Amino acid sequence: MAQGTKEYSVPAIEKTILILNALSEAELSASDLHSQLKLPKSTTFVIMNTLEQNDLIQKTPDGKYRLGHGVLRWGISYFKAMDLVRIARPFLESLAQETPFTAHLAVPVENKPVYADKVEGKGFVRFATTIGQAQPLFQSSVGKAIASDMTEEEIVHILNQDATLSTQQIDRMLEKIRGDVLFVREHGFVIEDQEFEEGIRCIGAPIRNSSGEIIASISITSLVKDLPAIKFLTIGNLVKETAGQVSRAMGYLGGK
Repeated sequence: MAQGTKEYSVPAIEKTILILNALSEAELSASDLHSQLKLPKSTTFVIMNTLEQNDLIQKTPDGKYRLGHGVLRWGISYFKAMDLVRIARPFLESLAQETPFTAHLAVPVENKPVYADKVEGKGFVRFATTIGQAQPLFQSSVGKAIASDMTEEEIVHILNQDATLSTQQIDRMLEKIRGDVLFVREHGFVIEDQEFEEGIRCIGAPIRNSSGEIIASISITSLVKDLPAIKFLTIGNLVKETAGQVSRAMGYLGGK
C-alpha cells in the first residue's frame, strides 16, 4: 500500500448496505430495521424512501419491505455470466438480424419479467429499454409468455396483490389473460398490441429448461407501422422457433 493511503468510508452508504443486506435475508419493517441495525429512525426512513423510489426495495401488503427488482441493475455482470444469457445471446442476435426489430430476453423476478439481455435490430429506431428493467406480467409479451403455464389460481393470486385493482377490473383482466394464455398454448407465441405503450407492438415466446418449466422468454419489439397484423403469424413463428432453439440448448426435449 502506498504511503499516506488510508481507508475511507461514507456512513450513509454503509447504512444503506446494512439495510439491503438485512432485506436480502428476510422481509422486515422499518421498525425492525431500526431496532436490529441500531440505526436512527430518521436516517432509516430517508434511506428506505430513496431505495423504494429507485425500485431497490418494495413494500409488501403487510407493511414490511423486501428487495425490489431494481437490484438486478447491480447484477448485470452476474446475468452476463449466466448460462441462459450466454446460450441465448447468439439466438437473439440471429433473431435481430432476420428482422429489423429489437430482440429482448427476460427472466421472471418476483412475478415480473425483467430484461436480462437486449440486441438492437437493423432498423433506425432504438427503444429505451435497459437490462434490469421490469415489465408488466400480463400486459407485455415477455410477461404473457412467462405466465402462460400459470394456473388460474396463481394468476388470480397475483392480480389480487395489486391493491389498485377493483374486483370488476380483475374480472375484466382475467378474461383477457385467459385468452392470451390459450393463444400461447395453441400457437407458441403471444402478441402485445399497444397494451403497455401506445404505438408499440411486441411478440414473445416462452423458453423452457430441461424439466419443461418456463424459465424465461424472448420477444421482438417494433413500431406498429413496421409490424402490421398481416406479419403477426410469420414473425410470431420466427420468435417461437428462436425460443425453441434456446430451450433445446438449455436441455429441453419436449414438444410444448
